[in-house]
Amino acid sequence: MKRVNGAEGVWRLEEACGLMRELPARSWSIWLAGSLPYTFALIDFVLEMSRSAFAAERLVWKSFLLALLFGLKHTAQAVFTRDCLRLLRGELPSAPSFEALLRTFFVQLFWQPLRLPSLAAAGVVLFPVPAFAAFFRNIGPAALDRERGFVRESWKLGLGDTRAHAVSLLLFTAAWLLLFLNLAALWFVVPMLLKAFLGLQTDLGRLAFRLLNASTFLVTLVVSWVLLEPAHNALAAVRAFYAQARSDGEDLRGALRRLAVLAAALIALCLPGFAQQQEVDPAALDQKIEEVLREPEFAWRAPREDTDSATGDGLRRIFESIGKAVEWFFEMWKKLFGDDSKPPTQTPSTWSIDAQVLKWVMIVAAALALISIGIVLFNRKRDKAKPAAASAVPVAPLVDLSDENVTPDQKPEDEWLRMADDCAARGEYRLAMRAVHLAGLRYLGEKGYVALQPAKTGHEYRREFERRVRESAALEGYANGLRQYEVAWYGFTGAGASEFSVLRGTWEELRRHA
Repeated sequence: MKRVNGAEGVWRLEEACGLMRELPARSWSIWLAGSLPYTFALIDFVLEMSRSAFAAERLVWKSFLLALLFGLKHTAQAVFTRDCLRLLRGELPSAPSFEALLRTFFVQLFWQPLRLPSLAAAGVVLFPVPAFAAFFRNIGPAALDRERGFVRESWKLGLGDTRAHAVSLLLFTAAWLLLFLNLAALWFVVPMLLKAFLGLQTDLGRLAFRLLNASTFLVTLVVSWVLLEPAHNALAAVRAFYAQARSDGEDLRGALRRLAVLAAALIALCLPGFAQQQEVDPAALDQKIEEVLREPEFAWRAPREDTDSATGDGLRRIFESIGKAVEWFFEMWKKLFGDDSKPPTQTPSTWSIDAQVLKWVMIVAAALALISIGIVLFNRKRDKAKPAAASAVPVAPLVDLSDENVTPDQKPEDEWLRMADDCAARGEYRLAMRAVHLAGLRYLGEKGYVALQPAKTGHEYRREFERRVRESAALEGYANGLRQYEVAWYGFTGAGASEFSVLRGTWEELRRHA
């Protein structure tokens, strides 16, 4: 057996990439069915826990759902790795039994959460990190194939070829970092290109550099890691295959199986040819060749016949037709506008009179066209002048309070308060409380306590307000007002006159303290 060195890791990685191209659609379907739900649930969990006001209420059941999807994801990846191993052994991928899948699900649910702390601890104590990484990759396929001893088998496979596996992991880390940076750049480049070339303004384009936050980086990290998971699983299969081959020669058996399959295919292709071999009729063969040579794609290679006379007659007819068309055109011109080359004593035909009428009609039509163009230009200039005159009278834009895109800077504070009183008078207390909330934010923005931006939430305004104000009464007033507003606007309880009065008093108190 040849000695494995660091360069072997590059070849193992190349073999893993080639192995992924040979996998059937069933293996990829299993991987997608297990990985995509977990990825979407993880992204939703990250965004929910970092931004939502109801994160504490949804933490328990979302965590339970994420744990179940975590086990399903690693079970699907174990099946994917097992299919890779069977291909390396020269076998066809097969579906595991339900008992094996259930056993693998609980094994993965127990062992995989220990992967991150184990790798961190191995890095601290200078233990071979590739051994732990390979152990957690191999435990799923081992649990699918055997009922007992899968932990010991996975650990034994993980201890071999640590140097080659370390090189592969370093290459994977570089690839992940490059993919992560490209995906992070796409968050900024794609909205900019959509706006520049198609005129589409998206929410990501409005956020601009506010996209540089923890949520964006966490989502990008998850997506980039999931995209590289199939290559990780294929590499684990290649590593386990060669580690087993050291003791049982499985690589030689796999090569022999592939050669046997190839030989069987060649024999199957050649036997019908031998069985159907018969004598060929020369006359029939010549006739077939003549039929093929008459096809358009081969006709240009055949020797040309003497067709000069036929070609000359065709060209002559074409030029004669062109000459007749030119003569007809000049005759028509002479009849319409007269012939200056004729003597003046020649009697003009009736076509000359019609030509004079036609000239005057063309002159009148040109004059009408010029007048029409002048009228259009004059009306356009007058229409452009109207908005300039009307812009001197400011008109307040109509605002729909039920629209989530309404921002505090669309109206002054007193206008928001007037809209709140009008909504309360009509019994629309939920909209009235939203108008009071927008009035308070407009007041804080005018005083310089917060910077009004469309993408900010109420809690982001609260954190900005806390950084600039040290008055505890003002901070407590904002927090109380925000809580009262969000319960009425986002909650399931209805808003009434009492809730509106309390919120109005809270914002008035905040205004006095601020």
